[in-house]
Amino acid sequence: MAQLIKAPGKFPDGGRSVFLSGSIEMGAAEDWQTRVALALDDLDIAILNPRRDDWDSSWVQSITDMRFEAQVRWELLGMRLAHTIAVYFAPETKAPITLLELGLAARSGKAIVCCPNGFYRKGNVEVVCSEYGIPLVDTLEELVERVRTRLVAPRSWERGFYE
Repeated sequence: MAQLIKAPGKFPDGGRSVFLSGSIEMGAAEDWQTRVALALDDLDIAILNPRRDDWDSSWVQSITDMRFEAQVRWELLGMRLAHTIAVYFAPETKAPITLLELGLAARSGKAIVCCPNGFYRKGNVEVVCSEYGIPLVDTLEELVERVRTRLVAPRSWERGFYE
């Protein structure tokens, strides 16, 4: 059973994990993170979800607001620690932070991206994914399957010598 860790929760020590990077924009984006977490719940992994239950929109978007800074640093560390980064661009959102996170993850080899038709910068996302060899899919269901495949694949050092 998967362990769900929401910001600002403590990260697990080792093991496989997926960071859920993507559209949040409270009120504009569906809670896609819960859908993905439920679909992956049967795996022995940690799911790192930055969507906070206690988010307060009055927080100042500045490093001077300790609560905001802690949230952003949690997300950055989560992306660094995660085995896989699932990136979702909801068509009805602008998702500027998700675009930033895709840029940060592009060279990591960890990202799998879902960018449905209708996302206003889909072309940019397509080019970045093509340039860096990032798997790109059109639906959340496809994203879940790609993430699942990556998370259950044996690590190179766990494979038999003669495989």
